[in-house]
Amino acid sequence: MKTYLKNIFFPIFRRGRFVTIMILLTLCVAVIVSYEQLSGPDIPSTVIHIHDDQIDIQKFNNEIAVFIIEKGYGYPVEKVESTIKEVHSKIMDGDIDITLEMWRENNIVWYEKAIASGRVVDLGTLYATGHQFWIIPEWFARENSIETVFDMKHQWRKLLDPEDPSKGLFFNCIFGWTCRDINRVKLKAYGLDRFFNTVSPSSPEALRAIYENAMEMHIPVFGYYWRPNALMATHKWYILKEPPYDSAIWYNINQASGVNGPLSIDTACAYGNNSVLKIAHKQLIEKAPDIAKMFRKMSVNIEHLEEILFLSNKNQPNFKAAARTFLLKHGSSWHGWVTPEARKKISLALDDPLMD
Repeated sequence: MKTYLKNIFFPIFRRGRFVTIMILLTLCVAVIVSYEQLSGPDIPSTVIHIHDDQIDIQKFNNEIAVFIIEKGYGYPVEKVESTIKEVHSKIMDGDIDITLEMWRENNIVWYEKAIASGRVVDLGTLYATGHQFWIIPEWFARENSIETVFDMKHQWRKLLDPEDPSKGLFFNCIFGWTCRDINRVKLKAYGLDRFFNTVSPSSPEALRAIYENAMEMHIPVFGYYWRPNALMATHKWYILKEPPYDSAIWYNINQASGVNGPLSIDTACAYGNNSVLKIAHKQLIEKAPDIAKMFRKMSVNIEHLEEILFLSNKNQPNFKAAARTFLLKHGSSWHGWVTPEARKKISLALDDPLMD
């Protein structure tokens, strides 16, 4: 009887299995078609690779760009963490599409060669003026009548290097930044290398912590820093006077601090006011011309930058939130960077508090 029933119903069992398989195949095809439609021309699959040097101002500007690109144009974005020296090769090779933080005067020799090669494109200035200088606490300058870098020759005993008490300590640029070698060249030219050793912290956060702790503990400290950033906005520093910027002298400094440097030169000068540039590999224009066009128009007011950085310093830094604040508050700044369609999409994303 069991065999009889099996013979009668087996075709039904087979038919049922066949129908089930056909239904599953149909669903799979539907899913594949839907995915292909979603990943079609309306949603770009090209990834935009943006340089991330881990300094506050660049994190902030990167998050502005990421929000605009992803919400307004639909491109995915990847941030590539690299020092500025690593960017020299990575952007030439196309491993990074763009950096929003190229300080031209610090990298002038590389910049001229890169632009001349035709592989790298200058998309214009992101913000007008980046300042760099050597600083000491304002109270220390006042108490010791310090005005110029040359006065520091007489102050090294108050700034002793704990590992070598025969010299004072100068806090230099971060490892991997071009300003690290520039400062070493300048120290030699000013004759300060005979009085000061240099130390390069591992990160911008580490350097900022050194300065903040010195201020809180009322300890003298001497080193390099830059603006815009929160530290200069929230503490009282004295910027040491140097011989005025001279383009010919600066070019020599830049060459002396190059790949074979740092070399010795007899004359140095103050940092000039840097144009902070947006530098891209030519492939960005080819693979995402709409994004390249947006970047050409992108320009940020330095007062807006400092306002956001000051707030981020008072609270736990959240640069995604800071970028959203900027986009909500300063629509007149960014509306002109993007297409009308992208502006609508960005505005809708900003209206949704759950959308990062």
